[in-house]
Amino acid sequence: MLYIFEFKTKIADLEIKLSENYIEEIKIKNSKSEAFKEVNDRRLSQNGKSLISLGQNDYNRFNHLYGLITLLDDYFSSKIADFAKIPVNFSYYGDFTKKILFASRFIGYGERMSYKELAQKAGFEGVYSRACANALSINKTPIVIPCHRVITSSGKLGGYSAGGGVAFKAELLSLERQSEQTGKNKNL
Repeated sequence: MLYIFEFKTKIADLEIKLSENYIEEIKIKNSKSEAFKEVNDRRLSQNGKSLISLGQNDYNRFNHLYGLITLLDDYFSSKIADFAKIPVNFSYYGDFTKKILFASRFIGYGERMSYKELAQKAGFEGVYSRACANALSINKTPIVIPCHRVITSSGKLGGYSAGGGVAFKAELLSLERQSEQTGKNKNL
């Protein structure tokens, strides 16, 4: 059984697909994400499993959804949030992609890493940076697996296949920078 939960944030609406044990997918819906939404709707309808829509008060029915919503609320309120313990279903991916996505889970809040560095962190040579970018492009759980923190070696943003594209990636990185600056100011 699969469930859908909608969560509204200051900068985007999220549609979270989950099973009893895992977060399966997160769709980012904002004014710039129609193409992403259409692709995911087709994939969802091809799945063939029944989907149950959860109401706003149902998020505490599943511990992993409750934990995710709590962290997302913190994250979009410019508070540091660590999603590394949220259970994500990696069974959709091949071995290379699993290793890249798993390694990217541990890029800390506010940190940036190049595609080449991520490939190396996952145990591959830096020549796999393009393949690393391709693996990140099929990430079904953006923000939880923080592919937005991966940039080019030259410091450019690179791509972002989740809703909103590169503009939304920049917005997420900006949100994290603001949070870091606020945290530093509090310690002065």
